[in-house]
Amino acid sequence: MCRVPSHYSAVRTFKADLQAKDKEESFGMQRLRRATPIALALFLALVSGAFAGDNAGATFSLTSSSTIAGVGPGETVTLDIAGSGFVGIKNLDVFITVSDGSGFDLASSSLTAFTGWFALPGQLVSGTDDQVRVGAALLGSGSVDGDASFQVSLVTSADFTSDTEATITVSLISVGPSSSDRDEFDTDALGLSVGLNPPVSDPTLSADSATDVSADFSAVGDGDAADDSDGEVTFAVVFADETGAAAAGQEVTWTVANNGAESIFVLGASVSEVEAGDEATVSSTSGDDGSSSITLDSEGDKFAGSTSATVTASTSADNSEGTTLALSADFSVTWDVPVPAELASFAADVTTDQHVQLQWAVSSQTNNLGWEVYRSVDNDVYDRVSGLISGDGTSDTFRSFNFLDQELPATDVVYYYLRQIDLNGTATRSNVIEVALAPTAVLEQALPLTTALAQNYPNPFNPETTIQFDLAVETSVSLRVFDMTGQVVRTLVGESLRAGTYTELWDGTNERGVKVGSGVYFYELKAGAFSSKKKMTLLQ
Repeated sequence: MCRVPSHYSAVRTFKADLQAKDKEESFGMQRLRRATPIALALFLALVSGAFAGDNAGATFSLTSSSTIAGVGPGETVTLDIAGSGFVGIKNLDVFITVSDGSGFDLASSSLTAFTGWFALPGQLVSGTDDQVRVGAALLGSGSVDGDASFQVSLVTSADFTSDTEATITVSLISVGPSSSDRDEFDTDALGLSVGLNPPVSDPTLSADSATDVSADFSAVGDGDAADDSDGEVTFAVVFADETGAAAAGQEVTWTVANNGAESIFVLGASVSEVEAGDEATVSSTSGDDGSSSITLDSEGDKFAGSTSATVTASTSADNSEGTTLALSADFSVTWDVPVPAELASFAADVTTDQHVQLQWAVSSQTNNLGWEVYRSVDNDVYDRVSGLISGDGTSDTFRSFNFLDQELPATDVVYYYLRQIDLNGTATRSNVIEVALAPTAVLEQALPLTTALAQNYPNPFNPETTIQFDLAVETSVSLRVFDMTGQVVRTLVGESLRAGTYTELWDGTNERGVKVGSGVYFYELKAGAFSSKKKMTLLQ
């Protein structure tokens, strides 16, 4: 006859005690363990709302990472959960839902609770293959009060790879002093989930101002001061980190190369001069909105030569996998003396389809390479809106030229000038003409300058969220929602759209109109050559 060690006796007693507790459970709790996930959530919402106990005010938070990359087969994933506001708890149950049950060995799931507590291996929730229940209890005297932490561990299956995307969601936590006296917290109340092997997301540095600017010289003596003189030009960028959120405190380096004949001044707390042919670098730090900027100026009299600069904003930041990426955005600016070109005429008309037709004529040309058209909405900062409109070199023949501006900004008045370029590169400017635009419904809408995909709102969300995107031009558009495995859940847009701002609503359903489960999802916008993907979290 073999004597059983005392610790085995304790385990046997623990199992017997648990069996006794199970027999004491009410009919509602017995049905609860066998219920489908939807019925389970509904039942708990009704019961917990009607019979709130001493632990109804408890809160839970995830203290481990909400995203884990590089998870392979047979690896243990641990969720560290902190609880607060406990009152005399001796029983703890945690229900976990995974995005794909085949990716995990759910029977090997475990709960590491508090000192002196006994825990049993995970048990699949009846009727499911993606839900597991882990539990623990304190036998004998004592209880847990106040704040305490516990861990839930899951093991990936042999087929799981580092390319497999998955979501682990804490769908229910049940705590209380006994098996029949508990408070329940469902997915909506908890908001606890972990994404495994999420797709790589990169930080971005994008232009937030005009990138190709033409300006007048400031008057001599005004170029080295921030005084809103004619030659001041500001370039701006916006930095977003690997989560897609605008980030403050990012250092941006600005490289200014002077390619012209006159000095360029970098304005700020201290003013630096970049002489003709030289290059300089300055730094700035992004603000709360992720923006960073630099202001330049150049001065000259009527004898000054055309001066241009190329400007590069650069920084580096890690993507979601920890790889450091180099980011940059390029700008250019040209300063000219506003000397009218020898034009016989320069005029503009608004066409019936709300375009602007520019026409000009010359009686003769000398070494004329051609013209560029510049436009402004404030008669201050001008943007080039045409390519080179070729001239005839040297000619004594009367000649007329025209340009149709079809992409007008949303404003009532626009201004134009012509930049005439000689064969030797010398440039002069024409006089400015003002064109009044007839306000229409189309023009009154501020059309986006760039194509972009915004973060959904709200996020996390339940039961629906909105997704906004901008289109700078008319193009074929696809907006789709994917799950963690890369499968298409819902196609929200699949057609050609005109330039503008659009908002789409996703109600958390698939193509068949069936509600999808809680977890992390991705939405992707493809518009012509543009492509962008962002992450969102659904909490049912």
